[in-house]
Amino acid sequence: MQIDSALKGEGFECYLVGGSVRDLVMGKTPKEYDLTTNAEPKQVKRLFRTVIDTGIEHGTVTVVLDRINYEITTYRIDKDYTDGRRPDLVEFGTTLSEDLKRRDFTMNALAFDISTGLLIDEHFGQKDIQERTIRTIGNPIQRFSEDGLRPIRALRFASTLDFVIEPETKKAIHETKQITKKISLERFQDEVLKSFLGPYPSRMIQLLVEEDIFQIFLPNLPKLLSIKNHVLERLDKTSKDLIGLQLALAFFAILDDISLKELESILRSLKFSGQNIKDCLLFFEFLAKWEKTESLTRENEFILKKEYLAHVKRHFQTRFPIDREFFLKLEPIFGKTTLQMLRIWDEAPPLLLTDMKLNGNHLAETYPELAKTNYGIILNQLLELVLRSPKENEYSRLLQHSAQFIGKLIK
Repeated sequence: MQIDSALKGEGFECYLVGGSVRDLVMGKTPKEYDLTTNAEPKQVKRLFRTVIDTGIEHGTVTVVLDRINYEITTYRIDKDYTDGRRPDLVEFGTTLSEDLKRRDFTMNALAFDISTGLLIDEHFGQKDIQERTIRTIGNPIQRFSEDGLRPIRALRFASTLDFVIEPETKKAIHETKQITKKISLERFQDEVLKSFLGPYPSRMIQLLVEEDIFQIFLPNLPKLLSIKNHVLERLDKTSKDLIGLQLALAFFAILDDISLKELESILRSLKFSGQNIKDCLLFFEFLAKWEKTESLTRENEFILKKEYLAHVKRHFQTRFPIDREFFLKLEPIFGKTTLQMLRIWDEAPPLLLTDMKLNGNHLAETYPELAKTNYGIILNQLLELVLRSPKENEYSRLLQHSAQFIGKLIK
């Protein structure tokens, strides 16, 4: 690697570290490459053309080569964590061994020399990886008291890697909640979203419930949350590009009796994006309605169109191609009925006011004396008609029906 050669050519050390080495040991291709060196940031910056000061106060810069980012951090010792998140003082000029001691979990404290192929494992990280175990380096209470994000990371790793948390480490999660409480809501939300990218996001939600972590950030939640496992298990089968559906399944599994307004307040508190919130609310409403009326709705095309397909079209038509691939992503909500909904969709029935062959302008031209406040009433009655019978969506027929509706309206 060019970075390794450049640093060693100037007499510095260089090792691949952290999650990238863990992934290599597990036979996975790393998503990112983090390196550590005894060169200080200013010395690293002199060796490369494009360098970004991503966290230079903590010894981290990002070197950009061929449009790929490589994070390089100087060996350091972290001194005191009074805010429960960041070290008060960072000391450079230390050794690789000292640097590895400051890391969170044994599986993340491996270092790999790219040029020699030497793997350095001073904390039995390989053994824990083989045994699929998450264990802190040293005293877990001390490790978690330094950084309140580490317990949440432990839960996330247990979810994404399908590892178990070693008993003393898990006990420390419970005993250091006052430190975890100090982390920002954005960081908590980010860990949840990272877990959604893994194969078992349901495990993250389950662990957050088991350890009563949600209540740290959402104190108005009940002290004890129960899980609807038949809902939560669907989370692992949900498309990764429908974050709103993932959120809806997660929250419906533990809070199925809350109102949409209460859910929106929770999502806003946790700093989810506006789009993810809107998507989540739509899917949560779908889940709530479907669970109550599935047996009545499965064969009722009118309800499928009015209560679900119309909302899907209105909500997603400008963002996604609504095709077979999209509908199959909705299977965690609708199960086998998804294919029936796809069949209905493929018939291109009118679902929205904008799909009708008659609109407000036509009403104004034909019925100039009709109060504009009545337009919405008439058009919605017409929409109800064409939802039940798509063949009625012809201008002349709709005009005829509108005359009947207006006649009843003014009686």
